[in-house]
Amino acid sequence: MVQSPFQTVCCVQPSNGQQPFLLSASGPVIYSLDIKTGSLLSQWPQQGEKTDQEEAPATTIDGDENRPPKRRRLDEGEQAEVPREDSENSIEIISKREKGESRKLKVENSKSSNVTHIITTSSGATVITVTAEDKSINVFGVGPEGVLDLQSQRSMPKRVCAIVLTPDEKNILVGDKFGDVYLLPLHPSNDWTPPKVDQDEQERPFTPSASELTVHSKRNLEALKNQREMKIMRPKKEGPTFELKLILGHVSLLTDVAITEVLDGLKRKQYILTADRDEHIRVSRGITQAHIIEGYCLGHREFVSKLCIPPWEPEFLVTGSGEPSLKVYHWRTGRLLDEELFQGAVRQDLERNLDVTSGERSMAHLAVSNIWPVHYSVGGHSPYSRHPPHLLLVALEGYNLTHQGKLQHHQTIELGGNALDVAVGPALWEMVVSIDTVHKPGSVKEVKQDAVPNSDFFETFSLFSNLTENTNGTAPKDDDPAPELRWERSSLAVLLNNAVPDSEASDLPLEDDSKGKSTYGTLGEQLYGLENLRKKKGDQAVDAEEEDAGESTPAAV
Repeated sequence: MVQSPFQTVCCVQPSNGQQPFLLSASGPVIYSLDIKTGSLLSQWPQQGEKTDQEEAPATTIDGDENRPPKRRRLDEGEQAEVPREDSENSIEIISKREKGESRKLKVENSKSSNVTHIITTSSGATVITVTAEDKSINVFGVGPEGVLDLQSQRSMPKRVCAIVLTPDEKNILVGDKFGDVYLLPLHPSNDWTPPKVDQDEQERPFTPSASELTVHSKRNLEALKNQREMKIMRPKKEGPTFELKLILGHVSLLTDVAITEVLDGLKRKQYILTADRDEHIRVSRGITQAHIIEGYCLGHREFVSKLCIPPWEPEFLVTGSGEPSLKVYHWRTGRLLDEELFQGAVRQDLERNLDVTSGERSMAHLAVSNIWPVHYSVGGHSPYSRHPPHLLLVALEGYNLTHQGKLQHHQTIELGGNALDVAVGPALWEMVVSIDTVHKPGSVKEVKQDAVPNSDFFETFSLFSNLTENTNGTAPKDDDPAPELRWERSSLAVLLNNAVPDSEASDLPLEDDSKGKSTYGTLGEQLYGLENLRKKKGDQAVDAEEEDAGESTPAAV
C-alpha cells in the first residue's frame, strides 16, 4: 500500500513553554511531530477511533440522511454493471461529460473527509482545521505533547476555500467557493439560540403559481385543479444550527481571504481583502461594515490564487495568480507597485525542470499556489539588526521548485517532488516542505510506478548567512554589507520521515489517470485544483463551481 502524502502542514509554537511541534495531515489523519527531535507525538483520530463523519451515514448531505448512494453516470452506449456491495474503503468515481468534453473525475462517498487547511492561534493553544468532503470546521484544544482535543465541529453550507482568524483571534472568517464570506466565533457560545422559524410559514402547503387567468385549455385546467387538491407540504429548509453571519459576497468564485488592521491617525482600522476567479481583488471595510467596498486592486489577467499581507509591511499586498505572476499593491489605494512575471533566470529554472515532452503543461498553464512570508527581527549587535531578512517563499502548483525573494529572484530551491505545503519554523529560520510522493515531479497526473520510501515525505531547510554575530559587543557599522542568506538542507527531514507511521488505510485514490483527458489525475483532484479555475474558450467552458456534487451553479457567475 502506498502512503498518502501530507497535503497540508502547520508549525505550532505553544506559549506555555512546551516544545514546538509540526501538525501534518495525510488524508483525514493529523499527525503531531516534534519539530526538534522529529519524533511522533500523537495523531488524531487515534488508530481504530472513528471520527464524527465516519460514524454518520455516508450519504448524509445537508441533512438528507435518506438520500440513496450515488452511482456513476454512464456515458452514451455504455452498459450498466450489476450492482455489487462496496468494500469498506471503496471510492466511487463519477465521470461527467458536456458537449463532447471529458469532464474531470470526482470522488464521491469518501468515508473520511480529507483535511485541507490547518491554522493556529498565536498562543498555540487552539488549532483550527477544515475538511473537504463534509465541509466541516473543526476546533481543537492543544494538550501536552501536541495531543489534539476536538472541542467543536461545524458543517458549512458550502465547501470552504479560505479560512483566517480575525486580529483579536476571537472569530473566524470563512470564504466558500460560491463567493460568500462568513463570520463565526472561534468557540461557539452556549447562550446562542437559533432564530425562530414561523411555523405557519414552514408548513405552508404547495400552491401552484398558475391560475384560471393564465391557463385556458381543458387539460391544463384539470391539471391545475389536481395541483390545488394536493396537500404536499413544503417545509422551509433549515439553515445551520450554529452561530453564523454572512458579511460579504462576490458574484464569482472566491479564491482567498485576508484580514488586516492598520493605523489610521490615532485609530486602528480593519479591512478585509478578498480575491476571486474573475481577476478581482476587493478591499472592504472591517467586519461591522464589510458591505462597504473601499476599492479594488486590478491588473491580473487570470484568476487570483493567493493573497499575502507581509507582517513587516501591512500596507502592502502580495498576490499570486494563474498567469503566472506575482504583484505587489499598496492595497489602500489600489496602486500597483511591482510585479514578477517569472522571466529571466526564474523562467530558465522553470523551463529546465518542466517536462514539455509530455505535453501536460506549459509556462502559460502554471499557477502560484501559495505564498509564505519569512521574516525575523533581532536586536543587539547582530548583523541582522540593520538588515532583517524579509523573504517570500513562492510555490507553483504541481511543481518541484520553490522560489524566494522580494520580487527579485534570490534563490531557487529544487525539491525531490511537487511542493504541497510549507511550514515555517517557530524561529522563522527553519522550513518544512511537504512533498507529493505519489506523482512524478512536475506532473499532476502521472503516478510514480515505483514504491516511494518514507524518506521522501518531507524536506527541511535552514536559513544560513555568510556573516556571524559580533561577539565583541560592538555594533555593526553602517558600511557593513547586508548578510547574504541561503537556504540549505537540514537533517531534520530524516528524523521527521522516520517518525511517519504506516497508514492503516488511504482514503485518497492512487489510480493512474495519465491517459485520460482530465486536467488532473484521480489523486490530483484531491491535492491540486487551481487549473480548474482557468477559464476555457468557446463551448468547452466548464465552471469550477460544480466541484461540490449536487450544488447548483450561481446564476450571477
